Amino acid sequence: MLAQHLPRGLKWLWVIPALLLLTFLIYPLVKLAATAWSAEMLSELTDSTLWEVALLACGQAALSVGLSLLVGIPIARVLFTYQFRGRGFILALVTVPFVLPTVVVALGFRSLFGDAIPNGLVLVVLAHVYINLAVVIRLIGAQWSTVDPRMEVTAATLGANPFRVFTTITLPALRNSIVLAASVVFIFSFSSLGIVVVLGDGSGTRTLEQVLLRSTSVLLDFPAALAAAILQLVVVSLVFVISARVSRDEPRATVVLERKQISGRKTRLFVMLTCIVALIVVVSPIASILWSSISSSGGITLKWWSELVSTSNTRIGSPIAALGRSLGLALGTAVLAAILGGAIAIAVMSKKGFVVTLALIPLGISAVTLGLGILLAFSRGSLDLRGTGALIPITHALIAVPIVVAVATPSLRNVDPRRYFVALSLGAAPMRAWWTAFGTVFGGVMLAAGGLAAAVSLGEFGAATLLSRTDSPTVPVQIARLLSKPGESAFATAAVLSVILIILTMTLLLIVDRTASRKVLT
Repeated sequence: MLAQHLPRGLKWLWVIPALLLLTFLIYPLVKLAATAWSAEMLSELTDSTLWEVALLACGQAALSVGLSLLVGIPIARVLFTYQFRGRGFILALVTVPFVLPTVVVALGFRSLFGDAIPNGLVLVVLAHVYINLAVVIRLIGAQWSTVDPRMEVTAATLGANPFRVFTTITLPALRNSIVLAASVVFIFSFSSLGIVVVLGDGSGTRTLEQVLLRSTSVLLDFPAALAAAILQLVVVSLVFVISARVSRDEPRATVVLERKQISGRKTRLFVMLTCIVALIVVVSPIASILWSSISSSGGITLKWWSELVSTSNTRIGSPIAALGRSLGLALGTAVLAAILGGAIAIAVMSKKGFVVTLALIPLGISAVTLGLGILLAFSRGSLDLRGTGALIPITHALIAVPIVVAVATPSLRNVDPRRYFVALSLGAAPMRAWWTAFGTVFGGVMLAAGGLAAAVSLGEFGAATLLSRTDSPTVPVQIARLLSKPGESAFATAAVLSVILIILTMTLLLIVDRTASRKVLT
């Protein structure tokens, strides 16, 4: 239906994103495969060390999944089955960790625990649980809100204790969402980079993404990098297949039930304690970062903020310069991703689904792999873009495009097409009629999509680590470098940059949320 609402001038717009995606996504990946595919790569793929890293990453990811479910399920129950004052605030608060840059979360845990918990598996798992808490709560909570409470009441009436009610009635009803949440947390933890680089111990917490980065940026061993990328893709695909198979027979609820009012002393105490725990869990690392940015061995101080401009080092660069660089890259990413995402959304309206398929490929490709392909494809001859500063915005835009498409496409599809025909009947030209019907939503969605892409760019660590020059790091790369240096000054400067990054990221997301809310009301 949407295709017939497109003016002739827009029907061929799908060619532009198709050409861009073929040039900057497919060609670099083909170039990477052609460069690294060899007998040596096949030998690396069978190397026992690589498989050992994969097994260690799987174990770490499994622990992260188990603890995430253990912490997240009770919070999901409270937030999605009970109605109480402050529920919306707590729900928004538990989402914050998921949108924070990974190196900022890592710094928060380093600052919070200090030497009490040394770098290693425990800190890595705790940080992964912190980041993925929102995934567990929102996915399982949304399903929990559709479970008919009368089934639980009936089971309890027949003599079942609360544990038996949960295991025989509630848990089977939540199976689909639990499996989905577990698979997402596993994949995020298995392919983690920023958390492992900052909080890992260098042996028992390595991931394939870390091997990939080291193979490319330090060892220049492209066959080993491609072997790690292939093995990681196989594991991720296997997890998705198992997840789909386990949950395929799950009946899908279509009705969202009303949340219950809190009644009874035990229930009130359970809700209150759960909300307090959620509040402490989310706020503690952020508060610790803020405290580290205004404190020193001598007490409270603002010297780390005042010295930010003058602080510099030939090995790590200037923090203030890194901040300016990240803002510039985020702006470039926002523009590229919004334009590309808008064109792809129109391609969907033209029924060119293969363009969307191309745009979703970055979901299954690690940022380091994508960055490596772009570096190989556009670093020589007439295609050399290294001196233009365009490699990072292009890579970040490709990483963000699936999010942009997810935001843009449903909004355009939900516009009432009768507005288009009304404008035509009143004498408007086809392009003017289309803009009258879809333009307001389209413009608002692109603004929101640009904000999301900018937020992704601000916190992205993997591709930026690979593509940044030594003297031109982004803020996440700068934070990681500062944390690798000893001394109070380096840690405090990293904390100041993290606070700034938190403020910028949350501001962008608030703008996106407000823009989206306004368009819903339009």
